[in-house]
Amino acid sequence: MKRAYPIILSKGSSDRYVVYIPDFRINTEGVGANKAVEMARDAIGIVGIDMEDGNEKLPEPALHAGT
Repeated sequence: MKRAYPIILSKGSSDRYVVYIPDFRINTEGVGANKAVEMARDAIGIVGIDMEDGNEKLPEPALHAGT
């Protein structure tokens, strides 16, 4: 099953962007917005696999923006 998790993308220093993924309480970053979003996808995948390996339930995607 595919899920879409919201992210918070913030401009960092120079051309770096910081991404916070609230549902997993993790941060990542990348050079440029596109790379930062790609890194967020990777982070969600890695943490998700780790959670599944530990028999933990993945969080339900929350609606953070506009609620």
